[in-house]
Formats: sequence, structure tokens, C-alpha cells
Amino acid sequence: MRRLAVLFTALVIAALVARSANAAEQPVTIVDDPAVLAALDAKGFGFAGIFSVDGADDLKTLYDKAPAYHAIVDTVAADIAALRAEMKAGGRTLYEVTDANVGRIMDMRWLKTEAARFRLVGVVNRLDRHDFAALEGDKSCGEVRFIYRLAYSFKKGGKVLASRLPFNFNAVYSAAPDADGGCVGVAGRWTPQLDESVDAGWLTGGPLERAGLTFKQLELNAQVVRFPSGQETEFGGQAAYLMRIFGIEGATVSEKPLENTPDTARLSQDAALKKELADYVSANVAAVDLGVYEIPDAFLAKKVISWSTFGSARQANHPFTQLFQSKEFASLDYSTPKLLRTPEALVERLDNGACQGCHQAGSTAGFHFIGLDDKTTSPLNRIEVGISPHLHAEIPRRQAWLRATQEAKEPNRYRPLSFAPPATWTDTGDVDYAPAEMAMPCLMPDDTKRFGETWQCGGGTICTPLATASGVRTTLAQCLLPKDSPKMFSGHPCLTGSIASNAAQPFNDRYSITGQFAAFAPDVSRTAYTCRPPKIGVPAGIAYRACDDKDRSFAAFKKGKPMPNEICGLVGGKKFDVCVATNNFDQCLGGAVNRGNRPACSADHFCREDYMCQSLPPDTPGAAKVKGIGFCSPTYFIFQMRIDNHATPWASPTSATMDAGFGAAEEE
Repeated sequence: MRRLAVLFTALVIAALVARSANAAEQPVTIVDDPAVLAALDAKGFGFAGIFSVDGADDLKTLYDKAPAYHAIVDTVAADIAALRAEMKAGGRTLYEVTDANVGRIMDMRWLKTEAARFRLVGVVNRLDRHDFAALEGDKSCGEVRFIYRLAYSFKKGGKVLASRLPFNFNAVYSAAPDADGGCVGVAGRWTPQLDESVDAGWLTGGPLERAGLTFKQLELNAQVVRFPSGQETEFGGQAAYLMRIFGIEGATVSEKPLENTPDTARLSQDAALKKELADYVSANVAAVDLGVYEIPDAFLAKKVISWSTFGSARQANHPFTQLFQSKEFASLDYSTPKLLRTPEALVERLDNGACQGCHQAGSTAGFHFIGLDDKTTSPLNRIEVGISPHLHAEIPRRQAWLRATQEAKEPNRYRPLSFAPPATWTDTGDVDYAPAEMAMPCLMPDDTKRFGETWQCGGGTICTPLATASGVRTTLAQCLLPKDSPKMFSGHPCLTGSIASNAAQPFNDRYSITGQFAAFAPDVSRTAYTCRPPKIGVPAGIAYRACDDKDRSFAAFKKGKPMPNEICGLVGGKKFDVCVATNNFDQCLGGAVNRGNRPACSADHFCREDYMCQSLPPDTPGAAKVKGIGFCSPTYFIFQMRIDNHATPWASPTSATMDAGFGAAEEE
């Protein structure tokens, strides 16, 4: 049920091959191997190099010696202080360190400590961004992006404590064109030959050669606030992400506009400026339809906050919906666009092209690139999949663009919505979408009619909204089993609800449970499925069944057979959080690590919104049988995906825990 139809097997294989270490004759679109990235870091591609700092790359050294980094940290600190004051005025007090069931805010000491650094977790080939550069008359061949993620490591109490935090910088470089001004050679350098491997030597001697890269800007996407599930009992928790772009010239830092992201507060107060934006949109429908457009800087924000949980539904992540009624674009001609058939589709396309819209639809916890863990991360705190469903679906499109460019052909420039499923891409503009898999996004029938490019749910699933929001006109739902389906599995949502949007204070949005997705009776025997509620940290609830002996031995996982929907993974609890945060494996082995069924996931089978694919610890009995397969955890059950209550190199809180996740009643 979770597998793509045989017709699309070649597509999946192509996407995976592009990521392998020996992807001969396939364009490389991302590099995420921790060993290769560590070697690149050592060869001068580390975060400190952006600021021309040699030697130590810890964040205390950078803050003390790099004026530009110092200025960026101070800007972020001011942003967080302003957000904190705004939330306090709205009745939401935040704390850096707390054991109480209250809101938590980023502790800025992490950005100034010698125990932390920004580790290179990915290199992303975005030569297809040449289409955007051409809009400005830029002759570059697109971009190459280096993704850095905040990580710490220090000793305390005789133990090495190490983790990552959901705080990312994206260093963007322009790729220089060929000598003749074209991009054929540049694109070709990203395709290794049969005798070549995608290692640090091949990259630095070819596509990442220094002379061909020019620094453009530094982009920030960082979790800065989190409300635990014990406080947000129906949402199942909330988090806020700060998004910014910085220009750097020596010691000078500038704040740059966010691409295609309107300043809703300013535009709402300036009717003339808002009308100018509407006029721009009306005059550029064809470009918006294609997905290759650049809204002028005069209309754009320089910082935004994106929101989860249920990020795809949140009004705050739909900035154009907040600004415009669909009727304002009703007089336009919708007979020729490929995607846009109605004014509602036009506004949704614009929302999806804004930073917060893109990063809260088809993403994983507000990110499209999380990166894989190196050996310093606790086995109980590792993720199995380091990219989002959107990036996974994007890889074939980017490959097709690179191949066409390398062959001096006109590439297919059409960009899909960020929540579209994988597709077969052609140079002629045809797009053949695969059916959306279990738990992947879909559009409800009334919304589907508004778009020219649509897709269906596959595997016997139906499009079902888990959350609707006031003030949002397009419902992004998920492909789920029919109500009371006999094929129910652990992790499938069991509750639906609605969000009362607070446009002025999104942190005061309120989610109300409106119905139960399926019938669940109390499970006295612990062998049937029950519905676990959001108050324990599981958004939209989850169907749950305890692991039996067959589950623990992974008996359902057989070579050559489709991957089952559920797997006996790990369940949390306060003891589990403590042992992960303090690296206290004795405590873990003594009973804090418990087993429970969860949805199975892998590099080509993703988790639903607000969940992500966690790795089984390598010492799990029988783990070799399910190598490459993880289990879907609520995002903030994974310690590295939350900013708060990590063990610290400074004075620690009384307990290194957050909300308890699964409480004692749910532990196995």
C-alpha cells in the first residue's frame, strides 16, 4: 500500500542513484554523505570560511573574531527579543531554560559558545536557479548551496554530550558560466564518469572548484520558539521558525529581502503599495504559473516567522491569502496557464512561492534539508532520512533540467507546487505525476478543479483533511485510509480538527478537535489499535498497537516483499528524554528505551506532516533485517529537532527534559 506503482519504480531508482557515492552518468543534485561533507569541511568549505576566519571554527571564536558573524548573531538576538516581547504582550511568556510546562525560546548562548559549531550537512546543486538569475540579467549558471546546521559537543560528568539543533544557515554561491557564457560545461561537471566517485576530491576538483563560485548571500531558517504538547494539548505542540537573508561584504552585513515573500504588515497599512503589488501579479500571471518569477524588492519582507504544527494549513503561512481576496484577480484570463485555472489557484501559487509557504508545505519540520547524522550523535537521536518529501520529489525535475542543459537543449522550466508528488519530467513541458503515497499531501476535489495540474491519491487511500483553518481558502489534505478501514496501522492519524486563526498573533491560533477519524475501543488486551491523543505530543493523534513478539523480530519484513506499513520502533517518555540529553545509556538500557509500533519509513517512503523518519539504534535486536528502514516519530520527540532543554556547557537546568512525550501509561 505504501509503495509506488511499478510504473514509477524507475523514477524512484533514479532519485536514489543521484545520491549514491558512485552515481556514474547521473547528475548529482545533493551531497549528504557525512564522511564526504566532513572532508569538504576540512578542505576549506567550513562555516568559518564564509567569514574568512582560519583555524578554530567554534562559535565563541567566530563571535569574537568575525565582525560579520557577530553582527548576524546580534540581529537574530534582536529578532528573538522582539518576538518574545510580542508574545508576552499576547499572553505567552517564554523561557530559555525551564522544566515547567511553558513556552521555550532559543538560548542565544548556543551561538557564542566554544562547545558549538555550524557543521556542513549538505551541498545542493541549484544550477536550475539560472532561470531566476536570468530574470535579473545575471549571467551566472544558477547556484550552489552549502547547508550548515548548529551542532554541539562537550564533556560533562565524564561523558561526551553531543547533538544537533534545528538551526540552519544556507550559504548561497553563484556558479560562474563557461568561457563562452553558456552553462553546458558547468552542468556537465556535475555528472561523474564511470570511473569516478562522488567524493571530496572529485567535488573540489570539479563542480566545487573555488574559482567557479562567488558568494551571494547567507540564508537563515531556525526554530526559535517551541510550545510543548502539555501546553498545546490539542495542537500536540507548536514551533516558530525565523527566516532571514544576509548579505556579507567583509565586516559589513546587510539585511536582504526574502524572495517572493510579501511584507504583509506594511502592505496591509499601505493601500497604494498593495495595489501596485496586485498590478504586478496581474501583469505576470504567466511567470507565476511557470513558477519562475521575482516580485520586486519594494513589496518584500526582510524577516518572517513560519509556524507549525499543521504548518500547511496555518493562515500565517499564507501571506497572499491574508492580503488579497480572490475576486481581486477574477477578471484575468485563465484559459492559457498550465497550472492556474482560477483566482484561488493564483493566490495559492503565490502563497506556496513565499518562504513560509514553501517551507511549511511538503517539508519536514519547516526544513527541506536536515542532513544526516555523523557518529557523534547518540544512536537514540538519529534520523534515517535527511531531506523532505518536496526535495525528494524535486530531484527528478532537477536532474532533467541538468541533462537538458548539458545537452544544450531548452530545459523544462516549470516548477511544481512544493506539495506535489514525484513526477516524470520531460524537456517538452509534459509532467506525469505519480499517485500520491500514503500520508502525502493532496488537494480536496473542490480545490483540485481550480488547478490544471493535479494528481490522485494511490494505494486505496482517499484525500482527507486533518486540519482546516479559518481565513485559508485552499485545503491541503493528506492521502489516508478510508474511515474504519480494516487496514489500519500504527501511526495513522485518528483525529481531525479545525484551527481558529489569529492573524495578528499566530502564536495564539487555537486548534480544536472536531472528530475521530476511525472508531477505536479501549484496548484491554493491548493487541488492538487505540487512539493516542495530541496532548502526549502526537499531532492529529495516532492509531497505536503494542509490539508483539513477531513485531519485535520484524517478521513482516521479508526480502523482495513490499515494505509493511508499520514497524516496531521506539516510544518516548521522560526517562527517554533524560537519557538522550545526558548520554546516559546505562539508564536507557535499564528500561527507558521502550518499543512500540510506528509507521515504517525510508528514503523513498516519507512520514506525514509533523512527523519524521527516525533511525533504529544499531543495537536493536534484528536491526540488520530492516537496514535503511526507520520509524515515523512526532518531530519534537526527536531530541535534535527541538531547541530547548538540551544539556548545556554552562549551568544546566534541573532536568534535561521537555514535555514527556509518551507518559508512563503509554510506555511498553
